[in-house]
Amino acid sequence: MRRIRGYMAVSVDGFIAEPDGEVRFLEKYPAEGPVWDEFWSAIGTVVSGRGTWETVRRHGHDRFYEGRRGYVVTGTDPGILPRGFSPWHRDVDDLIEELRSAELPPGDVWVLGGGLLQQAFLDRGAIDLLEIFVVPELVGEGIRMFPGGRSGRLDLVGAGDIGGGVVRLAYKRR
Repeated sequence: MRRIRGYMAVSVDGFIAEPDGEVRFLEKYPAEGPVWDEFWSAIGTVVSGRGTWETVRRHGHDRFYEGRRGYVVTGTDPGILPRGFSPWHRDVDDLIEELRSAELPPGDVWVLGGGLLQQAFLDRGAIDLLEIFVVPELVGEGIRMFPGGRSGRLDLVGAGDIGGGVVRLAYKRR
C-alpha cells in the first residue's frame, strides 16, 4: 500500500527555515547518504507547498525531481515545473483523496517540507509516517516546524543518530 510520508529537517529549537524562508542552517547537513538514498528510492510522488517549492527551485534542486510525479499546492501560478509535476489548486481534502485513489507511479508519496502543508495532512490523519531529522543547530527565530493545528498523538517507531549529530525520529499516526 502506498504511504503518505512527511520527511523534514528541523533545528533543535523547532525551526524548519529562517525568518526569510531560507535554510542556510541546513547547508552543513546535505540530503545524501544511505538514509536519504533509501528514502528517495521509495518515493514515487512528491507533494510540495508553493513556498517550499520556490526554495527548492531557487537553489536549483528542482532538477532532482524530474521524472517523478508531483503536485505543487498553490493558489497562484507556480511557474515552470519539472516534467511530471502539475499545480494543485483545489483543497487538501481533494488532494488526499487523489493521492489515495489515483493511478500514481509505484512508491510512497512525500509531503515535502512546509509546516503548513504537513500540518494540514496531519490534521486530516493523512500522514502515515512522519520522519523528522533534528539537526544540532539553534536558529533562534524563523518558521516553526508546525505552526499550529489540531493536537494528537503519534507513536514513535524509530529513532537513531545518523551521523554529524543529526537524529532521525520516525512516528506513525495512532
